[in-house]
Amino acid sequence: MSGTRKTVVMLSNTGSEVEFVGDPIRSDNYFGYTDGLHTIQIGYQNFTGGLGIQGTLSLGDGCPGKANIPDEDWFWIHLADQSGNCDQYPYLTYPKDPLNPTADPTQNPWVNPTGDTGTEAFTFIGNFTYLRAVVTRSYIEPPVLPQADGRFLLGQVDRVLISL
Repeated sequence: MSGTRKTVVMLSNTGSEVEFVGDPIRSDNYFGYTDGLHTIQIGYQNFTGGLGIQGTLSLGDGCPGKANIPDEDWFWIHLADQSGNCDQYPYLTYPKDPLNPTADPTQNPWVNPTGDTGTEAFTFIGNFTYLRAVVTRSYIEPPVLPQADGRFLLGQVDRVLISL
């Protein structure tokens, strides 16, 4: 296998989705890479919620383009924050400091920013067959719902990219 790497979009803009699971992306093990090295970049705007990566060792049903892998075959990959600590959840939670969100109120004047805006990168190692990005707000109490007028006050994930 050559050392050529490529960048793949794992998740595009989530818009007003409260919960979102991205499509399975073929990973290192699928392509025969043995180093298991993965780097992801995430971008988010006024985001409040959880964002994580799940992996599997399953080959699924072998259907090209979209593997049919049962939920019980997926597991969370713990991403360490910049201090090296893992979050209490198996995914990253935003805002990182609820008393000091990083969103810019001038970008969306009709929204009182309560989440974080930024871009981050994480590297992890594992010989996974498939990976997927997951946005969750299931841990937030009371449960989160989109606004009736279509606005979504808890922000969005703009993109998740992975270098394979």
